[in-house]
Order: sequence, then structure tokens, then C-alpha cells
Amino acid sequence: MSNLNCLIPTVAISLLACLAPQSEAALVAYWNFNGLSIATASAPGSGGVPTTISADQGSGTIGLSPWTGLVDDFAGSTINALNSDPTEESLSLVSSAGNGSFITISFSMTGLEDPVVTFATRGSSTGFTTGTWSWSTDGVSFTPVAGNTATTSTTYGLATVDLSAVNALDMATSVFLRYTLSGATNISGNNRIDNMQINAVPEPSGAAILGSIGMLGLLRRRR
Repeated sequence: MSNLNCLIPTVAISLLACLAPQSEAALVAYWNFNGLSIATASAPGSGGVPTTISADQGSGTIGLSPWTGLVDDFAGSTINALNSDPTEESLSLVSSAGNGSFITISFSMTGLEDPVVTFATRGSSTGFTTGTWSWSTDGVSFTPVAGNTATTSTTYGLATVDLSAVNALDMATSVFLRYTLSGATNISGNNRIDNMQINAVPEPSGAAILGSIGMLGLLRRRR
């Protein structure tokens, strides 16, 4: 009988490992910006520049209205692209007039946790040197995130904003992110964003754990 007592915890652990869902990151929202068509760099809401951009896949919105600089659609990249999306347009934030202003990104984390933002980015020698992120669940009070994703490199690279440690975003109905740029020294200075993805992990279901606990109870009764 004592041997069975020792065996039950081991069996329970094995059941938990087998029955617990193995969560993988799921796509929340994705923008390839290939639908932009801007003849000349202009302010949001004019010259073909939209004030909002809906996600190409998933669900989310980029708001350009707070941006005080110009917007263009310079050549993009295939870095971080989905579905073999071609190199076409990028969301190009232009001009030192945008220093200190931001774009917003809104989406839902219902049923999800541990969000991570990734995107292809490059800049120009007179472009933005600082790109900071902050988050909110009410769209009013924002908390800064450590790190800088702005670049003056003229070669595209991958930028990552890991928000998985921000527990307040887990399962949040509404999430708002701000991307604030500064440090540009010329009206033509720019920073480009392309193939932006937001991925998160589905919240584990309690069903598998409850099933394992029930199996443990059955083993004890049989003992």
C-alpha cells in the first residue's frame, strides 16, 4: 500500500504534463502596410495619409492622428513578413516636426497573455535616434517600457518589444501602446516600420488541470 502512495504523486504529475495544453504563440494582429499609397509625405489625414490603419490579419488598429510629423510609404522589407508578402510599402514616419510625438496601437488580449511586438525597421542618418514604448489598458495612463527600437541604420533589421512580463496586459479587454519618436535633425529624417506582428500566448484552460485532479482522486479511491 505504501508503494502505491508513492506512485500516486508521480502518476498525477505525469497526467498533468500530458493533459495540460501546450500553448504556442498566436497571431493577434499583423500589418504589412502594402496598401499604403502616398504620393508625397504628408500629415495624417491629408495627401493620402490615413488617420488609422486596420490590421491586415487578426484584429488591431494603428492610430496616426497624434503624430505631428509627416508620413510616407518608402520601400519596405520581407523581414518578419507573413504569407510570403512582397517587399512593397512601409509605414514611414518622417520629419523632425514629429519629435516627441507618437503613434498608437490598440488591440485586445481577451483570452491571451504574454504579448510580444516585432517589426522590421530602418532609418536614415538624420532620422529618429530614440523610439520608446509605453502601454495602457485604459488609453489614458501609460507606463513606459525599457528599450529603444529607433535606428539610423539604412539597413532593415528586426525590432522586438517584449511585453510578456507586464502581467496587467494578460487577458486585458483593451490594450493601447504608444510608440514615441525623437532625435530627428532634418525634415527628411525618417524611421520606417514594416511587417508589424503582435503575438501572444492563449490563456491555458483549467479543464485539463481539473481532469488531472479528478484522475488523482480516482486513483486514491481505487487504492
